[in-house]
Amino acid sequence: MSTAQQRLNEVRASIKDILETGQSVRKGDRQVDRAALASLRVLEAEYAKAAAIEAAAQSRRPRVTRLYSRGKGI
Repeated sequence: MSTAQQRLNEVRASIKDILETGQSVRKGDRQVDRAALASLRVLEAEYAKAAAIEAAAQSRRPRVTRLYSRGKGI
């Protein structure tokens, strides 16, 4: 799994966690605020784009350049 795909999965897991349990958690006199949902959505879009680019790069065949002694390379 690529780095961008792994990060995308982590961001999506965080979004799912926020949607299921809420933006902030309070226990006793302590409160924990999680990342803003809007910023996670922006990260999700960026990582989705990066993951698509990485997947496309892996599916392409490598470019082969042949050099000839009496002519141009193709």
